[in-house]
Amino acid sequence: MKDAMTSTSIKYFENDYIEVVANRLLESRVKGGLVYNIKDELVGCFTENDLLTGMLKKKRALSEIHKANFHFLMEMDELKNLAETDHEIWPVINKNGQISGFLTKDQYLGTFARFSQLEVSRWDAIFKSAHNGILSIDLEGKITSINPPAEKMAMTSKEKAIGKFLTDVVTPSGLLNVIRTGKGHTEKYRVGRRMYLTHRTPLYDGEILTGAVGVFQDISEIEFVSNELESVKQLLREQESVLENSTDGICITDGKGTIIKSNQSFCQLFNLDSDTENKTPAFIKEIVGKVVAKGKQHNVMETSIGNNNSLIISANPIKNSSNQMIERIVIYVKDMTEFDALRTELEKAKSLLETLHLSEKTGSFIAESSEMKRLIETVEQVAKVDVTVLLTGESGVGKEEIAKLIQQASPRVEQPFIKVNCGAIPETLMESELFGYEGGAFTGALKKGKAGLFEQANNGTIFLDEIGEIPTHLQVKLLRVLQEMEITRVGSAVPKKIDVRVIAATNKDLQELVQEGNFREDLFYRLNVIPISIPPLRKRMEDIPLLVDTYSRMFASKYGKHLSFSKKAIHVFSGYKWPGNVRELVNIVERIYVTATNHEVSEQDVLSMFNKIDEQKASTNKAIVVNEILPLKEAIEELERELIYKASLIEKSYRGIARVLKVNPSTIVRKVKKLEGGPLKS
Repeated sequence: MKDAMTSTSIKYFENDYIEVVANRLLESRVKGGLVYNIKDELVGCFTENDLLTGMLKKKRALSEIHKANFHFLMEMDELKNLAETDHEIWPVINKNGQISGFLTKDQYLGTFARFSQLEVSRWDAIFKSAHNGILSIDLEGKITSINPPAEKMAMTSKEKAIGKFLTDVVTPSGLLNVIRTGKGHTEKYRVGRRMYLTHRTPLYDGEILTGAVGVFQDISEIEFVSNELESVKQLLREQESVLENSTDGICITDGKGTIIKSNQSFCQLFNLDSDTENKTPAFIKEIVGKVVAKGKQHNVMETSIGNNNSLIISANPIKNSSNQMIERIVIYVKDMTEFDALRTELEKAKSLLETLHLSEKTGSFIAESSEMKRLIETVEQVAKVDVTVLLTGESGVGKEEIAKLIQQASPRVEQPFIKVNCGAIPETLMESELFGYEGGAFTGALKKGKAGLFEQANNGTIFLDEIGEIPTHLQVKLLRVLQEMEITRVGSAVPKKIDVRVIAATNKDLQELVQEGNFREDLFYRLNVIPISIPPLRKRMEDIPLLVDTYSRMFASKYGKHLSFSKKAIHVFSGYKWPGNVRELVNIVERIYVTATNHEVSEQDVLSMFNKIDEQKASTNKAIVVNEILPLKEAIEELERELIYKASLIEKSYRGIARVLKVNPSTIVRKVKKLEGGPLKS
């Protein structure tokens, strides 16, 4: 506004005569003025047109002709942002809030016209100097403008193109679709051997479609370079994959011995960090020095740091294009301890055969440690005697597998083997499930009645897992089964004789439950005829390599993927405390098979699995973390799934999970079936 306005400090007052004011305007060649009252307050403004009109109407004072309705402008306001253009004159205020002049409509229009012309010239210069081709059409499809690059692409001139129908000048007709639909789009197209990229946009005057404009870019060279670059990237990815998946150690150095690139095997052989920059081992620099001095391949025997494995190191020079100067040296390292590894594998196979020979008699339980071998010998002896057995041990140690061994080595091997998870049966259904019911015993009962699990196990073996979850009121009936070998169905008063061997299992201290009054003492002694305590995995570390090998073979067959575990990986397995025992080990091995990308499982691969477990354990002490937005119903289901899973890590039975989560066991059973489509998986 400051550039266009009239700066003046002249004041006119309401009582000034029009003729006097007109003469002053003529003398000063000013097109208007500001009117004040006797209090020196701005009350209006006028233009020379207002004076002429007043004189024609024979008005005398400015008070009769000035505009009392006015709008202030600021000096630093943008002229193009002036919205109220219905006034003929505007007073202008400086940054201090003082009136510094005025702006007439003629001044505004003249200045704005010059500004617009300047803008048009600027845009025209941009239009002509743009690297990309630009072409516009009107609603009839006729070309209204075309810049020099577009003329070159269309092999025409502005004079020949303007006013012509679009397809008479250029081949692509996409701009006509923009006219028809009013929507822009981007497209690639080819003309001859050239590839073009075009952005087509509709032109609007307010809300009225007036035409369309297309911006064209010749991307033939870009496409060629892009394809070449992608080919180079693919080649580099393949070389990187070969380098990283090689079981031999490989590194590349410059002529001074600085390591430029090394694979994981090389770093593991020499206990180097992946970032080896400025940390080149002395023996590498020594080998590089000999290669540079001789100008040819150099081989040497070396031992790896830490384990003294025998290594063969071969260094090969790579010379520049003139075949004079050595630019790079490629070093290959072969670990000769593979023969020792084969010997170890042979010993392991022999051990496995011995274990399998034992398993032919006692099932498929894996044992290498002296503790487990003694336990299996005990199991073989106990299995032959038809007595009640109580299996104790932490969750996941293999109590069910021991129960299977007892059944398979017993005289009842050909008879039914019924497995019952006492914690998975809702308390309200447990009596009818265990002992059966007569027809019509309760609402929803079958008319013919139903045999209970004890009846189904008649002449065979019943395995009562999580026996500590049996409700107190049913412990009396279970005691009667053990004492009298008879059951009474729900809704019946007639006992029924059965012949069943009972194997019970628990991960709880039943004696402690007896002291607390939650488990009958007489039932405990009836169950505890032959107690067998299964040691946790952390107390039989010798079994871990064999367990890893056995389950590795199983998952290799299941997933069609063959992996080998390095010595360091097995060492990490053996050093872990395994709070979840064998069940946790099997879970980790299967997870490795699902996620592994390399054929050899390294120490770091196993450690990363344990780190995730630690993170999960740590996260149980934190508040709920929301990582993404999702529907509330899905979020609730996911939260329930996570809570049930985390509870299952510490409680094996449904009843135990329900106790931890403080809900009814039937609720857990229902939700597990809904979320997992079946019983809770370990």
